Amino acid sequence: MIKHSKPFLFAIACLLLIVVCLPRFNGNTLLIKQVPYDAKYFGAYVEYFRGEMPQEPIRPMTNSRFLLPLLASFLPFSALTSLNLLNLLCVALSIYFSFKIVEKLGSNQSQKWSIVWMSILSFPCFYYSCIGYVDPSAIACIGAGVWAWLNRNYWMFALCVLLGLMSKETSILLLFFALGNTLQTRKLKAVLGVIIGFGIFLFLHFAIRKFAPLTEGELRFKPLQFSWAAAQNNLYRVNSILSLLLSFGIPGMYLIIHTVKSKNSLAISPQKAGAIVGLLGVLALYLFSFFTTIADGRIIWHGYVFMFMILFENRKLALFADDEKRIERN
Repeated sequence: MIKHSKPFLFAIACLLLIVVCLPRFNGNTLLIKQVPYDAKYFGAYVEYFRGEMPQEPIRPMTNSRFLLPLLASFLPFSALTSLNLLNLLCVALSIYFSFKIVEKLGSNQSQKWSIVWMSILSFPCFYYSCIGYVDPSAIACIGAGVWAWLNRNYWMFALCVLLGLMSKETSILLLFFALGNTLQTRKLKAVLGVIIGFGIFLFLHFAIRKFAPLTEGELRFKPLQFSWAAAQNNLYRVNSILSLLLSFGIPGMYLIIHTVKSKNSLAISPQKAGAIVGLLGVLALYLFSFFTTIADGRIIWHGYVFMFMILFENRKLALFADDEKRIERN
């Protein structure tokens, strides 16, 4: 097996990430140009922060996700291009922190780089990274927050939660991870601290929704409501089911194998407990979207870091079998 230096692998990863994201950059495909539906609203938010007249409404579901549009407003490109350049950076950061997380957990070199390749060569990375949405910023905050928690840098963790809140409310998954971790350690004060964190998160989200700008005529609060019509639409909508399956992808496939074959499920470390609760939070958010709006695989993408943490503890997957045999021989 040919060994490559870290700089070489890093350069290959950066180039591969650009190649994977390029076909869908700004909503372009090889055959047709199609800007995803919600991208125009985030573009309008960029225009608002630039002091321009927004060409589209600023909506309630957009106005609370202002971090990326605000940062994009300082770039000298079109609104959509500025958003997606930042999205590309956020995807790279999320992969970097996934790499650092499994490194912190003690993985070997090939395991760490396998995670990089699985992250880049994934359906969400290709399909959702650079289409003008803001999910990559929330995913980057989740990755950075998990890494901060594992390093007991709780101030950085709190900052990641705050930045994630301003990116997209799905960043609440950081608190799910922290809750699972603290429950496993059985430290009552830590558990109570995380529960208080949930309350603060929800209060601040309410405040942002209340005071963030809206286009005139838009209603400030349009709470998502459970609807069997929404569920039926998602059930019969091919894209909803297909994007879910494709987003689970290779990490999800190995996770299923791990769950079926794992023989040490009772010996769960605090890190793994946090990852399991974080992943359960991902599934809960997907079910919520399934019964309230148009569901797709983006929320599953938020759970990749948790999948990698769970998979790391399974030393007998075929993906890592050769490395484990070498370790045993040594």
